Amino acid sequence: MLGIEMMNGVKVSDEMLGTFAPIIVYWLYSGIYVLLGSLDDYRLHTRKDEDEKNLVSKSDVVKGVLLQQAVQAVVASLLFAIWNLPLCVLVEFACEFGDLLGWDVIGIRLLKYFFDLSGCALSSFRGCVLCSIQRNAAVFPSVVNGPSHDYIVGSGGLNLMLAEVVITGSDSDPAHAQVTSLIVLARQFLVGMMVLDTWQYFMHRYMHQNKFLYKHIHSQHHRLVVPYAFGALYNHPIEGLLLDTVGGALSFLASGMSPRASIFFFSFATLKTVDDHCGLWLPGNLFHLLFRNNSAYHDIHHQLYGNKYNFSQPFLVMWDRILGTYMPYSLEKNVNGGFEARPSKEYKED
Repeated sequence: MLGIEMMNGVKVSDEMLGTFAPIIVYWLYSGIYVLLGSLDDYRLHTRKDEDEKNLVSKSDVVKGVLLQQAVQAVVASLLFAIWNLPLCVLVEFACEFGDLLGWDVIGIRLLKYFFDLSGCALSSFRGCVLCSIQRNAAVFPSVVNGPSHDYIVGSGGLNLMLAEVVITGSDSDPAHAQVTSLIVLARQFLVGMMVLDTWQYFMHRYMHQNKFLYKHIHSQHHRLVVPYAFGALYNHPIEGLLLDTVGGALSFLASGMSPRASIFFFSFATLKTVDDHCGLWLPGNLFHLLFRNNSAYHDIHHQLYGNKYNFSQPFLVMWDRILGTYMPYSLEKNVNGGFEARPSKEYKED
């Protein structure tokens, strides 16, 4: 299990940072927006609207967000615990569970047969990978002896995608290995973004279409008619679990990223989510320059006329455009200061 050495020689594991760094980032970044909330010339709604139109107090919002983050921390801890379990043990468990239910999963049986045949150590994922690497030293000598060896097996998990870094790199070309690792990391981020966006779009849209789910679950988030930064994760606990926690777990597993990579990915996703709810349109905001899905775009969704549009979150607008739920808008300067995101006339009339 790798970690990062902090001040006074205290070492914090990647898993712990992956669990708690996004929470810290959430409150720090939203705190900055609280301080900037007095910039009336850049607000999408007036402070009076924020106080009068929202249907929930800020103290209740803080309590709701803390509850969701507690659930996320527990799930993340469990996910990382499974990540660090021996693969051989997980396969054995899957076989036993299948037997219990009367299932005969051939793929898992074959995987178990492979581990039994190779004699992999049951102590950790690292042991399983080391065993396989040592048995193939003649084929990939640089994998066993090269400096990149600890990079793949030292994460405490079996990261198949990072295997490219070791196999395509060489002792004589560390720069190439580093470039390859950055390419793999970028690909993992893109996969994670696509998986998270896809999951959240369809779950979010379904919670609007299903009247029961909207009334009893998703409507809690829409009590914030005028969004603000630290209300970004104000959801019903079930919604928080389904949309954010499960979606995050799927993006982590599908992308193949390591716990260390997840620190940066989920911290980035947290920054983006907070920014989408900040209620400000600040000049030079990189999120506004890089993403069409931004604070004005999501503000449209929080208004009554945009309730059936702009479901995409947190990164791209792809699914809204493909499936016809994209609401175009213009950003207009208000006479009394600030901005207003105004939908196209034909959409507002609908």
